[in-house]
Amino acid sequence: MLIIVLGLCVIMSVFVAIRRRDALSLCFLGMTLSLVLMLSGVTVYIAKMGGVAAAERAFLYLIPGLQRWLRYLPVYMDVLGYITAVGRTLFPNFVMLAALEITMLRWVRRHVRLLRGLSFVPTALFLIYYYPAVFQSLMRGRLWLLPIAINISLGWVVIYLLLALALIFQEYRATTISFFKRNIRYVMLSVVSIAALYLLYATKDPAQIYNMFIDEYIRLGITTYISANLSSLGWVLLGLFTVFFLVLGSYGMVRYIQIDYNENREDLTLQRKFDAAGMGVSVFVHGIKNQLLSSRVLHKKLSRALEHDPPDLEQVRACAAQLRDLNEGMLGRMDELYRTVKNNALSLTPVGVDQVVASAVRRFHGKYREGAVRVDLGTSRLVLADLGALSEAIYNLLTNGYEAALQYHREDPRLEIVTRAERLWTVLEIRDNGGGITRENMGKIFDPFFTSKNTNYNWGMGLYYVRKIVKSHWGLLRLESQPGEGSTFYVMLPLFDAEQKGGEADG
Repeated sequence: MLIIVLGLCVIMSVFVAIRRRDALSLCFLGMTLSLVLMLSGVTVYIAKMGGVAAAERAFLYLIPGLQRWLRYLPVYMDVLGYITAVGRTLFPNFVMLAALEITMLRWVRRHVRLLRGLSFVPTALFLIYYYPAVFQSLMRGRLWLLPIAINISLGWVVIYLLLALALIFQEYRATTISFFKRNIRYVMLSVVSIAALYLLYATKDPAQIYNMFIDEYIRLGITTYISANLSSLGWVLLGLFTVFFLVLGSYGMVRYIQIDYNENREDLTLQRKFDAAGMGVSVFVHGIKNQLLSSRVLHKKLSRALEHDPPDLEQVRACAAQLRDLNEGMLGRMDELYRTVKNNALSLTPVGVDQVVASAVRRFHGKYREGAVRVDLGTSRLVLADLGALSEAIYNLLTNGYEAALQYHREDPRLEIVTRAERLWTVLEIRDNGGGITRENMGKIFDPFFTSKNTNYNWGMGLYYVRKIVKSHWGLLRLESQPGEGSTFYVMLPLFDAEQKGGEADG
């Protein structure tokens, strides 16, 4: 049973590390390998010592032949004991490193490098202490030190695990956006499950494997690895407990990698679709630009003709001016789009997120003057952005939301922009009360040339470019929608300066 558990743990952690290739996945790998080291040492030690019950033997080795093979492995006890000690000692350190990687507490982020270094200090000391030659030298003639050292070692393990889990749980509670909260929940599930497996044997002192003071451990009332302290039913329950937490941990790790994997796969699919249509896009943009130029010539002729017509001249001129402004604005944005496709470059500078919102709202009101947009500036953080491109993306989301509400025949179309400081992200939420997006269209909405509107006036490129612009800012674009209730787009941009005033880095 335990052999299967060890094999699955290694396979799963390697899979996560290969898929994610980030610091947190490496911490997962370190935790798993540490657990494997400790449990490997324990199982080989028990195989060599013998005298275990049938239920325990089934839990540890599954088949009797494996126990016999392990019993005659040419491994010295001091080597076996130190392998167990290394695994037991490194595991809490990797859990702490994972917690430091996850937490976004301002004080922790500011001193994260120092904290990482300090976390290795007790780990290094215990690795030195458990080295067979050092341990024997310290304990020779000083057996009174043994229970003190055991309690200090166990206390350090418990403190590290509790502190790390507290940091992860605090981060989970402080996170408000469902996407981030779900991701942290999977991480927390994996850490708790793997830690539960670890604690099955981590409460025992690995130095007993050196087999020099086994009588002292028994005399002091300290449990050993070969203590028969479980009944047959207890070993069955322990096996079920182990499988349960293995499944939970594996599920958490798989879900953790699946979020980014699905998003990257969608990006690759969209890129292939757009590349295949690249030539058509260039021809398409060029043709539309010619139409707009013709429209501008027509507008000039109309204006000259209407200047000689006195009836309601003020209204005619106002309409003409509005048509001119709209036409020039569309030409300017088409030029921006063409340059972006041609050069594929943005100029990123520090700008306030409030400036991005104000620019997007101005553009929206240039098209829909009657449209109301409620703005809730929960933060005015700086973001590293191309103001024109990013505000164009937000404007596009506002326009889509407003048109969706009109199409759904809402009497009071509502648009809302909320800015929030979410840990190390600056988030813009764009909400509407339109008809929402069906599950079928959720997977297509970012595709180039896909649109559910009139194709004579809508070309299905807007949301594709919104996603492309957000990705160019190293950001994330998330969508939540319920048919009949409206949609919410989350534009999540990385924090430009973690040391900004106001404590916003704490979310």
